[in-house]
Amino acid sequence: MVDATKKSKIIIASFLAGAVLLAIVAFLGMTSTNNEHIAIISQVIKEKDGVIAEKGITIVPVDESPFEKSGKGNTIYRIFYTKDGQNLTAWFRAENHSSIKKEPEEWILP
Repeated sequence: MVDATKKSKIIIASFLAGAVLLAIVAFLGMTSTNNEHIAIISQVIKEKDGVIAEKGITIVPVDESPFEKSGKGNTIYRIFYTKDGQNLTAWFRAENHSSIKKEPEEWILP
């Protein structure tokens, strides 16, 4: 039979291991979602005959974007790109699946 002290340590270690595992899964999920958004952004800009600038995709808060609304379940991207020699800015409000409070995906293109 396991004494109470050892049993307590096993329970605490199990909870810590579970928390670390959950954190790893959450991180991988967020990274996967971000990569999916980058692929969508690249595809849309390419279809518009644009070329994304180096480090031209950034995540910004709603108050720095032209979107009036955004929920916790949204990520807003500012995209700097060139088309026909012009420097342009596009905006993309993506769904990030982290909350039920979100607005629908939307693009603002010049």
